[in-house]
Amino acid sequence: MWSSEVPAPMTSRALRPLSVAIIGSGPAGFYTAYRLMDRLPDAMVDMYEKLPVPFGLSRFGVAPDHPEVKNCQDKFDEVAASTRFRFIGNTMVGGASSFANGSGTPGFKPNVVPLQVVRGNYDAVVLAYGAESDKTLAAAATTTTPTGVMSARAFVGWYNGHPEFQHLEPDLTAGEHAVVVGHGNVALDVARVLLAGMVTLRHTDITDRALSVLATSTIRNVRVVGRRGPAQAAFTNKEVRELMTLPGVTYVPPPADVLAPLLDRFQDKTALSRSQKRLLQLLQKKQQEQQQHDDHRRPSFSLDFLLSPSQFIADADNHVQAVEFDRMHLDGDPVNKHTSARPTGQILQVPAAAVFVSVGYQTQPLAGIEHAYNSSGNRLFHDLGKVGSGLYAAGWIKRGPIGVIAETMYDAFETADTVNDNDRRGWDGVQATLGSALNWHVAERELGKSHMLAVL
Repeated sequence: MWSSEVPAPMTSRALRPLSVAIIGSGPAGFYTAYRLMDRLPDAMVDMYEKLPVPFGLSRFGVAPDHPEVKNCQDKFDEVAASTRFRFIGNTMVGGASSFANGSGTPGFKPNVVPLQVVRGNYDAVVLAYGAESDKTLAAAATTTTPTGVMSARAFVGWYNGHPEFQHLEPDLTAGEHAVVVGHGNVALDVARVLLAGMVTLRHTDITDRALSVLATSTIRNVRVVGRRGPAQAAFTNKEVRELMTLPGVTYVPPPADVLAPLLDRFQDKTALSRSQKRLLQLLQKKQQEQQQHDDHRRPSFSLDFLLSPSQFIADADNHVQAVEFDRMHLDGDPVNKHTSARPTGQILQVPAAAVFVSVGYQTQPLAGIEHAYNSSGNRLFHDLGKVGSGLYAAGWIKRGPIGVIAETMYDAFETADTVNDNDRRGWDGVQATLGSALNWHVAERELGKSHMLAVL
């Protein structure tokens, strides 16, 4: 018998479009929105962002001399132009922001919206807010951190015009030596910007303020230091090669004994990955070239391995003047990516008038769902992007703060497809869940604008 009181099947969500909230407007957020809107023509997407402007790290975290990396923003602009998309800027979801607690630009505070309020008003909520804090460096546990020591993340944000860091005043005139702690691409970006010179930087989209400060910089020597060996470094060969070919800059190679364990394994076809072999060849080639054309009068940089900072040493004015490092020893296979290092007891002191710490990013768990994060609070537990009922994750909050934009795109697509397949599928979902347990026949008959459901 027919009954108009039985709800109609929503086989294509014809009665109400799928409503999705995406928290975070970086590449993970925009690629998720793109995939959802492409696969679901009726999906409506609201994107929340604590900053007044979108694009996250693709806008504020990319080196100014790498404009090609920002080409993804063309696709993001297409997404934003859709009538099914809405950008809600200057709005923090889930808790107090860095602006509100005083660490950001004075006077700039976004609106704060509780996560539970957002979840209660959307079919699906995708967390894509990434990792917006720094991992803690052991050397920073000293009583006070001297002036001249700053986060590489903050420095990159500063020269890219990130609103949170425009109150910073980097001092690049206290001496000739700088140390960058960390062996990721961000560390190499910082070193390259410090050494590139005005001829190069003037033709980039670096901020005018940063350009004027860098023009007065006295830094001529930059050491990029990591606690493990070349095989464990997180930077890409492309970034290393670009730094090594910087015009007018001398590369200072590491001691021969650093490369020796890798060279011993070079002929073993299964020991080194292709990427590791290319890096080793590059380091060895540049080492041979530098021995023939060494010029101590030019600005220089070095890649230093097996050094872990233990403390910052300050002068009488509490400005950093040196970094003390523990010499490390690899505790296992020197070519294994995951081999750890331990202190040898030997100490090395390196002069430094400026220090930039780039040891990784840290996620800030949202209030109310702390249980959904791993023990370090660095990513969410998930199943193909699904965290819980109506809650999803994409990007660094999902897989940890690693990887480049291309990896983020595929990761975001996976999450969007999971939203499509799993969330609020109406009658289709009921049937898929219960399967053969259902013993009924469904017939649809259109009567004007309503649908009726026949259950036998």
